[in-house]
Amino acid sequence: MCGICGKLNRHPENPVDPKLIEKMCDVITHRGPDDAGYYVEKNVGLGMRRLSIIDLSGGHQPIYNEDKTVVVVLNGEIYNFPELRERLTQQGHVFQSQSDTEVIVHLYEEVGEACVKELRGMFGFALYDLKKQKLMVARDRMGIKPIYYAFDNDKLLFGSELKSLIQDRTLKRELDYFSLNCYFSFMNTVAPDSIFQSVKRLMPGQYMVYEKDRLRVEDYWDFELTHSRSTISEEDAVQELLEKLREAVKIRLISDVPLGAFLSGGIDSSAIVGLMSQVSDEPVKTFSIGFKSKAFNELGYARQVADHFHTDHHEFVMEPDAIPIIDDLIWYLDEPFSDPSAIPTYFVSKIARENVTVVLTGDGGDEMFGGYSGYGVESMMNRIRQIPPWLRNGVLRNMLKVFPNTPSAGFNEQKARLLRNLDRVDLPAENRFFSRHQVFTAEDKSKLFTSDFTQHLNNDLDISQRLQGYINVPEHDNNIDKMLYLDTQLYLPNDMLMKVDRMSMAVSLEARVPLLDHELVEYVASLPHHLKVNGSTTKYILKKALTHLLPAEIIYRKKQGFNVPLNEWFRNDMVSLASEVLFDSRSTNRGLLKRTQIENILNRHRKKDQDLSFQIWSLIVFEKWCRRFMDEPAN
Repeated sequence: MCGICGKLNRHPENPVDPKLIEKMCDVITHRGPDDAGYYVEKNVGLGMRRLSIIDLSGGHQPIYNEDKTVVVVLNGEIYNFPELRERLTQQGHVFQSQSDTEVIVHLYEEVGEACVKELRGMFGFALYDLKKQKLMVARDRMGIKPIYYAFDNDKLLFGSELKSLIQDRTLKRELDYFSLNCYFSFMNTVAPDSIFQSVKRLMPGQYMVYEKDRLRVEDYWDFELTHSRSTISEEDAVQELLEKLREAVKIRLISDVPLGAFLSGGIDSSAIVGLMSQVSDEPVKTFSIGFKSKAFNELGYARQVADHFHTDHHEFVMEPDAIPIIDDLIWYLDEPFSDPSAIPTYFVSKIARENVTVVLTGDGGDEMFGGYSGYGVESMMNRIRQIPPWLRNGVLRNMLKVFPNTPSAGFNEQKARLLRNLDRVDLPAENRFFSRHQVFTAEDKSKLFTSDFTQHLNNDLDISQRLQGYINVPEHDNNIDKMLYLDTQLYLPNDMLMKVDRMSMAVSLEARVPLLDHELVEYVASLPHHLKVNGSTTKYILKKALTHLLPAEIIYRKKQGFNVPLNEWFRNDMVSLASEVLFDSRSTNRGLLKRTQIENILNRHRKKDQDLSFQIWSLIVFEKWCRRFMDEPAN
């Protein structure tokens, strides 16, 4: 795993400063502490930091073709490089290393820009063709690896992390208010935008080309729910899925350095560990993190899986006093990002890095197979929708409203949930998706944002319509499919994968994601939705496929999620932190958020009127991000 960066000046007579490329690399040394490489020629500069994984002695980058007219830097891994190398060798290409990176330059010589379509892996790469004076920068299909870029009349900057770009002091650091609106909604910004107006991000499955004084961005892959195997039997689907899963795991075990796996005790990470154990000659090294709070602690399940597969198991119990590292995490995360699961992800990465250089993770299973609770809700919505409108909106709703509450809190909660679902049943699935993920609703933001901030947004606090313009939401009859698509296009790359990339790279650990192998993804997308969410059973076909691999208790236990007990922390250990940060003059003088509403949020949380810990955490993270990225120099 590595980090890449570069600059292209639009005017050939304007050379790139080699010291700038070095600074852009130095600031992401955590992504690649083992080596650095540079290519600077006239108005083009490429740089990279290397974490040595494959061909430790011979994989120095940049890497060139035979006559050094094509040069490439790569962040990531190309898992099908042995097959590509064999084919390219037969076509007459001469390789100088055993590195997976080298196949890119020779493949480009053969097929040009279409080379990206033949790569199987996770990657962000930059390639420069000297003869054509052409720069190509690409991001992998699922968005596992990031690419930021900034383009104006004078230059094109790009890099694996935003902090590389801002080493160029001519780049303006002005807030993108729509991205900030997204952040307060979802705890993260949303590609193709970034937190700065001047900086964009490549979307998953995109590459960009600068040639003949023009920049163009091309789509080369998209996630499509084809249902081409709509008539497949359950038995055949189970067998085919298992074969795909085994292959996706096996090809990710190629490494010249120690390798292990994250293990939460959930079905996805447990499946990866189980499949690794089947093909590994030695016990798999597994790593887990937990909390003293039982509601958030899954260590018992992780130990059960570790014992089942006889792994070399390591675990860590996290305490609230881990939060002093938040300033460092904000630096590594680049943009405002307040999904608190980044914290345990950092710590489990840290303990893993003490033992291995590469881990396999179970990320992507919920988005591919419909594992979130919202999918069960959508399934119930489909059933409610079959009730005639006059019956559900009249008789049923009125019966629920007049039905008295009981001493049973569980009954009252179910009654309230059913009423909410009746209110939402006729809404488009997209609206329910955005509602499910929001931390601050449009109503919340109307109370929190100052009039100046709201004017920057043209008084439009609802972000859903603009976000739908970024993606082509499929017109599927079943809302389960729409939710799957939205999760893979919005939540997965902008939250889950962003978090894992930054937190693993913060400690120089490579994280590989077998469940997001694009061939496996395409296969799962070809299956009918009822094999993913069947009634109230989420991940239906995955659970069936793992019946003989995992203990039944692991497969069918209630989903817990990977999170931290923020609610408890803010009412005890972290109350002073919230007040200290949010009522500081630097915070109140920004003119973006109303102090009176922040006070209201903290008071309601302290009094236990409502759990507002996610809102408080988002506010703290944003202010601390401003101090690091807006108030301080770039480095």
